[in-house]
Amino acid sequence: MRKYFVPKTPEETVRQKTIIFLITELGVPWDRLRIEESMSHVKKRARGRADIVVYRDDGKNQPLMVIECKAPEVDISCDEVREQAERYREILKADYIMLVNGCELIAYKYQDRERFELIDISSYEALLESNVSFVEELSLKAYTYEEVMSKELEDQFTGEYVGSETPKSIKSFAINFLNLLLLKPISDESILESLGVLEDRGTGRTRFGNSAGYNYQIKTRLFIAKDRKKKDQILGLSLFGGWNTQLNVSITNRERRHHSLQLDMDKFCHYDTGAGRIVITHNGTLSTGRGGSISKFKVIEYIKEYAPDLICNEEVYLGCIDNSRLLEWNQPSIRSFVRNLFRYAILRDEIRAKKRSKKKKVKK
Repeated sequence: MRKYFVPKTPEETVRQKTIIFLITELGVPWDRLRIEESMSHVKKRARGRADIVVYRDDGKNQPLMVIECKAPEVDISCDEVREQAERYREILKADYIMLVNGCELIAYKYQDRERFELIDISSYEALLESNVSFVEELSLKAYTYEEVMSKELEDQFTGEYVGSETPKSIKSFAINFLNLLLLKPISDESILESLGVLEDRGTGRTRFGNSAGYNYQIKTRLFIAKDRKKKDQILGLSLFGGWNTQLNVSITNRERRHHSLQLDMDKFCHYDTGAGRIVITHNGTLSTGRGGSISKFKVIEYIKEYAPDLICNEEVYLGCIDNSRLLEWNQPSIRSFVRNLFRYAILRDEIRAKKRSKKKKVKK
């Protein structure tokens, strides 16, 4: 299509195979395709390039579909991938987007400011005529306390959301909290206020890396909030399971998107067998990327200065949860716990920012 050689990266391989699929399987005329279409050609100063754009007409003036190609290991159900394609779609005013990684394909149609997932794509002509069918959205129902505590649910979530080596008492709390995060909406604005956030954005599929260089995608509860300087940010809460269970607090703003806190629940959740309560703390350890770190004692001192109520016995105290019942957003202990997680994560980011600022001054 481009008439010149390009490096054979995993993503480029997917792009070439997708072009073949569009022409041979869907019947898209080859002269109605553009590869790596620059957004600046369409909108002044717009950034980015769409991998493939399918047009309605020979003159390539009427975009029909934007296609985003990713390497096979990338989960294309991740919000980050979809939102990238949506930005291009919005600029081009196309009707559809397609996300593909060589193993999986997801397509959406946009109409009346809503997004609908397609069941399948039969042909280019069907796309032109909007002769498509949509996936029926399932209404997910929160689990009962008996289900949360069942072996069946434990087995279902172990390995993705809950660690295989996590103690049973902590597993049950993690699943109870996961049930709250992913399946229970917040309808009371006073709850949002008590969490220290402005808006509940529901769940999304986010992609982040960890200190070992591994990228993973996981369902996350997302909230819109402001930092202490009144700047907008998106706060996320998620659980991730490998050998242990990890509670993540992510922060996304104009400058960065990352996990500010990755709390090892196996290590920092302490079960009180007599009271059936879980006490959650943290020791202040803080990584700064690429193997760097900040002394936990400095972190504790910073928290003492700006949020002294979070410090107990030289540790960061995050909350105490009664796990003998189903967790609900209206429970004061839950609201306090989530608010403390967000406050702590934001303060940790401030410490990182101060260190980055010092490094820049030293280099100058």
